Amino acid sequence: MDLKKMIILLGITISIMFGLIFGISYAWYAYANAETIAKGSTIKEKPTIIFAQTDRIVSSQNMPIDDTDRYNYANKNSFTITLGENLKKYEIAIEISLINIKMSEELKTTNYKYELVENGIIISQGNFSTIENLSSLKLMPMKILEHKTGNITYHYDLYIWLSDDGTNQNALMNKGFSAKINVNSAVKKQEEIE
Repeated sequence: MDLKKMIILLGITISIMFGLIFGISYAWYAYANAETIAKGSTIKEKPTIIFAQTDRIVSSQNMPIDDTDRYNYANKNSFTITLGENLKKYEIAIEISLINIKMSEELKTTNYKYELVENGIIISQGNFSTIENLSSLKLMPMKILEHKTGNITYHYDLYIWLSDDGTNQNALMNKGFSAKINVNSAVKKQEEIE
């Protein structure tokens, strides 16, 4: 082998060795640093959330509805939260909110209402009059879901409607509203009672 080929081969070998040493050093640093920052165990389990339609709400045709007819005619989004068998030893907390809210100024009124129902029971209701410039609204603050065994499913229905107050509401009709239903969960190992 002549000198030129040997120098090229030696350069490639040194480059590969340098890359390996750098990679191993970085991997060790990342592993050691992660171990000191994240103390305790990481729980990869989480509740299963399934939306019957979609997690997005888009409405541009708001017709006044009598409050008693909201379950028949309101904009409805249904979803379930299932706590599987793998979560029976954990305490699960859930928070439900609307995020990325975009709505016409005209709809920021007491007549544009929402209601969140959990397993047939109203757990949150209100209107959009106080939303002002906010882009999110907490429908249900962090709440611990009860479960003694696994495979429990909670059913949720979110209703949004323009409430008919008996006056001329033409200025509120056909105004835009959009948002995303956001479900946050926190999972914690239950304390063992001895």
